[in-house]
Amino acid sequence: MRWTWLASVVALGLVIGGTHGGETVGVPGSDTRFETVIESKIAGNKVKLRLTGTAMRKRLIFNVYAVGSYIEENSKPASAEELVALDVPKQLHLVMERDVAGKDVADNFQAAIRANYPEPQFREEIQILTEYLASQTIRKGDHIWLTHVPGVGLNVILVGKAERTIRNPKFARAVWDIYFGPNNIGTEVKRGLLARL
Repeated sequence: MRWTWLASVVALGLVIGGTHGGETVGVPGSDTRFETVIESKIAGNKVKLRLTGTAMRKRLIFNVYAVGSYIEENSKPASAEELVALDVPKQLHLVMERDVAGKDVADNFQAAIRANYPEPQFREEIQILTEYLASQTIRKGDHIWLTHVPGVGLNVILVGKAERTIRNPKFARAVWDIYFGPNNIGTEVKRGLLARL
């Protein structure tokens, strides 16, 4: 699959929700708060998305990142499976709680995808994603946006640093399965991200 710098497809720096002073939801153990409704520019269109839930990703006893899950405002999934399957604008907003080596982030994403999709599925897409993440310096307070762009694939932005688009909608679904799939990264994380469905 080809990748491209695709700022015209998804400009996540334009998340406007926070400027309206709307309702926010916190994450236990963190100062991070997520807007319950945001507006993002996806595929050239302004799209309103609603928060489906929040969670904390931990490794052992350490907080790694807070995460909020968003889906197009008018979408009404009734389960994790429906949320993953819907080909509508969706976003995962990660806020780093600690410094993490880019290679460690890349390795963890690869392992989480492989838990649901063994070799050789998505070999090229995983290589693109892991090379991108491994090349980054990821610090506490950094924001990472993962966007399912309908009909396009997965857009990844490390805000203020770099952006990458992987053109395969099925791979975007594989990334959502990290959090919502049968072999997800944790029951508490999945439950938290579905708490507002």
